[in-house]
Amino acid sequence: MMSIDPLLQAFPILLETKPELFSPADLHDLLQTLAPLENNPPENADQILREWCKARRPIRDALRDIVMKSDRAEVKKVKPSELNDSKRTTNFFQELSQQVKDKLEKLNQSQNSQ
Repeated sequence: MMSIDPLLQAFPILLETKPELFSPADLHDLLQTLAPLENNPPENADQILREWCKARRPIRDALRDIVMKSDRAEVKKVKPSELNDSKRTTNFFQELSQQVKDKLEKLNQSQNSQ
């Protein structure tokens, strides 16, 4: 059973609250990173995502800020029993991937309307 790193649990929050940290290239790259993790996350799925964040210091630092500031309140809303559920983990990557796709679509729409 896998549980998701609190840093990664903060990812969806960061995408919502600070989308400016993610360039279109970052979002495309993130989608490609998430694609193989969506349906059958390997044991090291969160490690793969952590490595992606490490390569992008502003994103990694912002994630750390969220985890520190929320004092885990925001991140810990998920029941611990759900965290250890491997299906929950799969859904996490699917949800994150969908959120990234939505952000990219919005970006494309705003660029097209300018």
